[in-house]
Parts: sequence; C-alpha cells; structure tokens
Amino acid sequence: MKPFPWILSGCLWAALSPAGSLRMTSLTPQGDLVVTNSFTNGVLTIERSPAPGDSWTPERNVFSIASTSRVSLAMTNRMEVFRAKAVDLSGAQGAWTLAPEDVIDLVSLAARLNVTSEGDPVSGYVAGRLSAATSDLLFFYTGGADPELQQALADDFNGIIQGGPFYDELSFTGVTLSPPTQALLGQPVQGEALVRLNRMLLEDAYPQELVQKRAGGFTNLVHSFGMLTTVAGSGNINCTACNNWTEDFEGGPATNAILSSPHIAMADRAGNIYIADKRAHGIRKVTPDGTISTVAGTGRGVRGDTNAAPATSVDLNNPNGLWVLEDGTFYILDRDNGFIRKVDTNGIMTTIVDYGSAIPGGRGLWVSADESILFFSAGPRVMVWDSTNGLAPYATGFIQTGNLAVDPKGRLVVTDSDGSRVVRIESDGSQTVIAGNGMGYGGGEGRFATETGLFQVRAIWFLPTGAFFVGTDGGGQVWYVDVDGHVHLFLNGDGGNAHAGDGAWFYDDPTTPKVNFVKQITMDYEGNLLITESASGYVRKIRFLPMSR
Repeated sequence: MKPFPWILSGCLWAALSPAGSLRMTSLTPQGDLVVTNSFTNGVLTIERSPAPGDSWTPERNVFSIASTSRVSLAMTNRMEVFRAKAVDLSGAQGAWTLAPEDVIDLVSLAARLNVTSEGDPVSGYVAGRLSAATSDLLFFYTGGADPELQQALADDFNGIIQGGPFYDELSFTGVTLSPPTQALLGQPVQGEALVRLNRMLLEDAYPQELVQKRAGGFTNLVHSFGMLTTVAGSGNINCTACNNWTEDFEGGPATNAILSSPHIAMADRAGNIYIADKRAHGIRKVTPDGTISTVAGTGRGVRGDTNAAPATSVDLNNPNGLWVLEDGTFYILDRDNGFIRKVDTNGIMTTIVDYGSAIPGGRGLWVSADESILFFSAGPRVMVWDSTNGLAPYATGFIQTGNLAVDPKGRLVVTDSDGSRVVRIESDGSQTVIAGNGMGYGGGEGRFATETGLFQVRAIWFLPTGAFFVGTDGGGQVWYVDVDGHVHLFLNGDGGNAHAGDGAWFYDDPTTPKVNFVKQITMDYEGNLLITESASGYVRKIRFLPMSR
C-alpha cells in the first residue's frame, strides 16, 4: 500500500508526501479530485473525515490504470478532510526473494526435486543447481514438517533468483508460463527485472509448492470490496419455470418481489438497476431507493408487436438478455420472439433486429455506446448487427454461447457455457481460449484459468485493468481471473439453493456457499458488482468499497 497524504476539501493545494507516494494535486468545489502516483493496475480508495484527527470512513473506490486518477466526490462542507490510499492488484510490490514459509507444500516439492523422477525436466534442472547440503537433506527427507530443509531450499532458490539468467527452453518444456513471464522473457532484462523474472519462472514451475507472489494482488482486490446484500428478489419462488410476478409487487420493495428465473441485472448511470425477468416475460427496474416496477413487457409470454409503442404494452417472450446504456436506454434480447428490441428514455420500444425465429439459447447481448453495433448470442454462434450492414454471423464453433463482453482492448469475449470455456475473438477472427479447460473439474485456486474447470460458465465482466470475473451456472461460483491469467475463487456458491452472507463482508468466510446458479455478473458505475442468481430469483450486490474497520 502506498502512503497517503491529506487535503482539505475545497482547497486547491495538498500536503505533498515523499517522492514516489500518492499526491492529491487538486480538489475543485464541485468535488473533482486528481491523485497522482497511483498504481497502473490497482485500486485507489478515498477516505473522508469530518475534521483532522477524527475517524476516517471509506468514501469512494476507483480502479487505477494510469499514474494519474480522477475521482468525483460528493461535497458536503468545506471543513472536511480527505485522504487517499492505493493498493496494487498485480501483487508485484516488495522483495522478490523467497522466505522459508513461501515453501507451502514441502512434501510435493521434495518429491519433484528427486532427480530420478521422470517427466519433470525442470525439476532435474533445478535440482542440479542445489547445494550438496540441500541435496543431502532432500535425500534423507521422509515427509512432514522439516524447518531445516525448508530454510535450505529457500536459501538455494534465492541463489537461483539472484544468480543471473536462469531460463533454459529445453528444461522448461511442459511448464506453462504466465503471460507476464513470457513478456519478460522477450526483453533484455537485468538487475531487479531479472530477479523478478527468475522468481516468476520458479512460481510457474511450482504453482502448488511455492507461494505465488502475485496472489497478493488478489488479497488486495477482495479487501477493496465490502458488504454483500440482496437488492431484488425474495426467493419465495412458487415454480422455477413459471411466471411468479403479480401486480402486488409493482411499486413495492424489490426484496419482497418474486423474480422468475432472472438472467441479468445491469445499472444505468443514475443507479437504476434493470432486470431481465425471463419467465415472467418482463423487464423490471429497481430504483436507488429499492422500489421495483415493470418497464417493459406485459407478462403474457406471446409474440409482441414490432411497431413503436410504449414498452409496457408490448408482449415479450422469455427475455433473457439485456444491455443498459448510461442514460437509461436499454436493449432486450426477446429470445422466443427472435427480436432485439430497444427501449428509449421515454419508454418507447422499437424493434432493431429480427432474427427470423426464436434465438437459440440467447442470454448474451452487448451494444456499443453509440448504438451503431451490437452482438448477441445465438446457440453455437455469435451474431453481429450494425446500422450499415444489418445482421450477419460474427463467430461460430461454440457448443452453446452464454454471455458476451468486450475487453479493454476492444476484443469480443464469449462464454461457451456447454463447452465450459471462455473464448476471445481476435482481430483476425481467430479464437483464443482465455479461461476454462473444457471440463467441469481440474485446476483451481492460483492455477491458470485455462487449466481450470468452469462448469457451465455463463457470466463474464471485465474490469478496466483487463482482469475479469466469470460465473458458473452449474457450479454456482464467481471466479476472478487476474491479468496474469491466474484464477481465484472470489465468491463461493453451489448448484443448489445457497443464499447467505447478507449484511457482512462478502469474503469473511470464503468457503461458505453464498450464491447459486450465477447467470451473469455486471458492474455499475460506482464499481459495485451485481450478481444474478436465476434458480432462486435473486439479484445480489457486492459493494465496491472497503468495510469500515
């Protein structure tokens, strides 16, 4: 964590902290704050205090992707004090040498460093660099705790880390190198960069045996998010495949309403949350005060008119895709009617795309900010529509597409739910698997996302940093994939009826299942996560602000 300075609200000056730490360089009367020297892959937290020396309360979080970050604050009076903190999501800060406790699976590491082992050339290569004393300790090791061996291995590994170029292509055959490791290998590194590269090579070679230093970035991430709550749905579902909506829910508390297999929740800039209430054939809106109402659909589940009309007068049929623009304009994937529809800020619905038949699978929908192009999922392929060329196939070869996202570099990413994988569409049309091994098992915490089983992965959402969240329908879990391609379990769940954790820090007990049947994850304009659970009919929120401690 970088040191934090302080600044009085309303003033255009700041107390400058030492070189290399955060600097708050300006704060306008309107609440526009500029912070410099933040991490390029991190989270910046602004804290507020009513007066110097008083208690601090987290006020605003933003993801930092450059050394300068701009934050908008709500100003209440000119005597308040603000300060900034920054954490690094890459986990790259601090020394890159190993401590003895960084050897977390001594039994496995000792077994692999047995030079008689077959099929592990990197361990033979590493074993050849160990001291005679360490080799003797390995030879006589019989299992269990052995502080002397642990210390000896840490010392010898540090000799490797600090001892000059270490990589040998032949010896690393069979080792999956992380993208940052590959990037460093392609550069003429020396000094601290070479030390970092050597540590990263060892981590890639021994992902389960050594602490992954970069995992510290995940710790920083989970501490940047706070309370878990339910924002819509009562869970009192009468029938999972039926329409459970009644007029009594209109205008009432969203947490009293019964949702019918909701598939996505997404917010506009004002904080209104829109929900595709699939089996109830409607789109609901939850206002910031927690009131729910219908903004599209009649609940009849039949073919609606395609002419322009008030959205609440048009029939929808199993809408399971939704995209919301900043101003509250929203698009609907009207699955069984085969339409992509638009509802403007006046509540008027028009039909943009006619697929010609029911859209197979559906779910995935993405619309550009200028509304000139949209993508949607249709079974084994992704379709594209633009205002010039109309409708056409964009990508094929999937088993059953789920949700869609566009990464910070503008590339479309598709969840192939029945293929249990996440696929990026490159600019030349080729496809790259970026998460999932095609099965429902394997890999897991700290391993590469491409080695990990993501059973029925359907949810996908990118952070500004390039990292992303995925959610599994069958597994009912939310995973975080960092920019290095490693996967971490962010929110545990199951394929049953798990519903727990409201009112507490979402990660206070990471092993307890708290969600189920995750259909989609989105992020609102404050950075809060919205998680849609279809079977039990909930929309949950994880606040993007640390818990006050």
